[in-house]
This record gives sequence, structure tokens and C-alpha cells, in this order.
Amino acid sequence: MERVSLSYTVDEPTPQLTIEFESLSSRSSSVSQSDNQELQSNHTEPGTSSEIFDPDDHRNYPEGGLTAYLVSLGGFTGTVVCMGLINSIGAIQAYVSIKQLKDTDPIAISFIFAVYLSLAYSMGVVAGPIFDIYGAKVLLIVSNLLMFAGLMGSASSKQLWQFILSFISLGIGNGIGLTPIVSAPNHWFLRKRGLITGIVTAGGSFGGLVFPMLLRHTFDKLGYVSSLRILAAICFGCMTISLVLIKTRFTRPRESLSIKDITWSKFTKLCKDFLNRHNDSRFIFVILGSFCTELAQVELVTYFVSFFIAQGIPISTCYILLTVWNGLSIAGRIIPGYASDSLGKFNVNILMISALIVCFFTTWLPFGGDVKVMYLFAVLGGFFLGLILSMLPTCLSQITVVSQLGERYGVLNFILSIGNLVGVPIGAAIIGEGSVARYKVFVVFVGALSIAGTLFYIGARLVIVGARINVKV
Repeated sequence: MERVSLSYTVDEPTPQLTIEFESLSSRSSSVSQSDNQELQSNHTEPGTSSEIFDPDDHRNYPEGGLTAYLVSLGGFTGTVVCMGLINSIGAIQAYVSIKQLKDTDPIAISFIFAVYLSLAYSMGVVAGPIFDIYGAKVLLIVSNLLMFAGLMGSASSKQLWQFILSFISLGIGNGIGLTPIVSAPNHWFLRKRGLITGIVTAGGSFGGLVFPMLLRHTFDKLGYVSSLRILAAICFGCMTISLVLIKTRFTRPRESLSIKDITWSKFTKLCKDFLNRHNDSRFIFVILGSFCTELAQVELVTYFVSFFIAQGIPISTCYILLTVWNGLSIAGRIIPGYASDSLGKFNVNILMISALIVCFFTTWLPFGGDVKVMYLFAVLGGFFLGLILSMLPTCLSQITVVSQLGERYGVLNFILSIGNLVGVPIGAAIIGEGSVARYKVFVVFVGALSIAGTLFYIGARLVIVGARINVKV
């Protein structure tokens, strides 16, 4: 009987791997490697898959089933907390700056939330390797306890140092939990990875939608202390669901090496092995692109409410705009994620960020004080910005084997944390006394970061497929 072949190209810095399936009658398969000379560049021809296949488990992704979908549900409830708090931090900062810390220097206040955001990203460099080797359970337990303690502590805080300590606890817990929550669903899906990651990270938009509305209502009715305690209870419940549901399938082999056995030569070898695993120009471009775009997002989300207050827009309307923004970002995470499975992760990512830049300079910058136009900006900007956090892990998974995904995601977030640590105070310095003119400079700054990020993502795409346009990547 005639032989039918399906060929998949593995986009790794290794020789090309081709898997051929015989016709249904033979039910046999063969695996062959081409010569190293055939690997001119890591790219995908039209019509072939641009996904990363683990060479040992390329046919073992369930792509569905009860357990896989429950893991995704656990990821969703986890991002409601870990990403939802990041998306809602502007609402908390705006309230604290005019109530609890009204007599404190704005730059000092911004330092509280800069430390939180920095830790929320940087702890991934610790959590990533632990997740790849040991799984998610211990990380999620520690994350849940630290986040609960941080929120409860911030509820009782009255002085600057108390807020700093509370948000340090919250940031560490957030950072430890984020990596396993986002990475675990990738163990269960390959071809649907864009859609599933979009759904999982949509939890962050859902949290960013619900938490500000909850806080706006409870701040007025119950006060700050009770509001933060209610938020702490909700976050604890959601993270507990994640702890129960999230399961992993892949682990990375580990060396049996105790602390007392480590010598300088062994330490340097570990460092060299670590650097070799990530010595990938595609990964470097993704780091640079995500550094700029995520910093732009953090700046925008942190000062979103403050910007509109400075424009003379009532604070109640500001929170409605924030709600619209986060509501549309839910669709902005799911729809592009679904499209990326067909059109390519990098293609969709570049297209959407470019549309966001146009939105910045045609609505936000010239019409920042017009409420009607700002509703349009909240709709369009929320949709386009929604993909930044959801497409990042999918783009990363396309150039990374699944057993190293947690570590690379952690390394990436650690580098992002450096920008967050200095970026928010830089934003505060640009805004200064909060005049309309200074906020316009701030908008240009956010737009420039987004442009730079887009160029770096284009650079990553050029490394993968060259200058060709009509290619799924």
C-alpha cells in the first residue's frame, strides 16, 4: 500500500528531526535525523508545524481530557490572583496615595509597588528550575501562604515601612506562584497551546476586572482594612483551587548534589551549563522584546487611574474605564491566542502590538481628556494590550522544549523584574507634579517602549524565518 508521510520540523538549535508515519494499515513509524548541513536556519516552511516537539514525547500531549482541562482551570484561577493583582495594583496605589500615605512623597509610594512588581516577576528565576525538577505543589503552597500574609499585612499597615514589608511578602508569593501556574498547562497541550494559554491568562484580566470593582465598592462601604481582608480571602480560595487542580507531566533530570559537595569548579560548571541552555539568539530577542512591552504595560496599568484623575475625569469614571479596559483584555487574550494557533505566535504578537501603538498615538495622546474618546481607548487598548502577557509564554514555548520551559520563563521574568524595579519610579519621575503636559510625555514614553519591543520581536522572527512574510511562525 502507498506510504503516507507527515513531516514536522523541530525548531531547535539541533539537527532536524523528521517523524514519518506509515499508512494506517502498517501502523508503524520511523524516526530519522537529517545531516547537520540541512539545518541552515531554525525556520518553518509554509504548511509545516512551527511548534516545539519534545523529542521523547512528541506524540504524548493529550490535547484534552478531564485532567488536562482541570489543570487549565487551575491555571485560570491562579492567574486570577497572580496576574489579576498585577493588573489591579494601580487601583490600590491610587487609594493608598490619597488616604493612608497622603503625606508621603509620591516617589516613595511608587517604590512600594515597584518592589512588589519586581518581586512578582523576579522570583520566577527561583521558581522555574524548581518547577521543572520537582513540579508545582510545594511552590503553590508557599505562594498561597505568602500572598495571604502580604495582603493581610497590608490591610493593617499604616506606615511606609509596614507597606513595604507587606508588599515584599505579596510580591515573593506572587512570583513563586506565577511560573507553575502559567507553565503547567503547556505539559498537556501542544497544538492548542495558543488558545489554552490565552484562556489561562485571561484569568489575569478577569481578576483585573473584578478586583477594582470590588475595591471601589468596599472602599466606600467598608473601608480600606476590610476591603484588603476580603481580597485576601478571595485570593486564598482561588490559589487553593489551583493547588488542588494543577498537575505536571514532565520533569527535568537533576544531579544528586548537596550544598556541602559544591566546589568552585562544580559551581562554574553549573553556571556554564545554565548559560549554554539559554545561549539562543531567538530567546535573547524575545527577552528584549518582552522587556520593553511588559514595562510599557506595567507603566500603563500602574498609572492608568492616576492619568485620568489628572485630566479632571471623576474617580468613579476612572474606575469604570479601568473596568472596561480589563474586560476587553479578556477577549484580547483568548481571541489572538486562538488565532495564533493557525497564523503563528510571533505573527499575531507583532501585529497586535503594532495596533496598540497606533491606538496610543491616535487616541490616548491627543484626546486624553475627552471621556468619550477614552472609552474608545479603553476598548481598543484593552483588547490589544491583553495579548502581551498571554502571547509571551506561547512565543517562548515555541522556541523551548517543555522540560526547560519553567526555567526559561523564570529567567525571562527575572529580567523583566529589573525593568519593573526602576521603571515605575522612572514613570513617577516623568509624571512629576502630575500636570497634563507631564502625563503627555509619559504617554510618549510608553509608546516608545512599545515600538522598541515590536522591533525586537521582529528581530526574533527574522532569526527564525528570515525576511519571508508569508510564513507561520
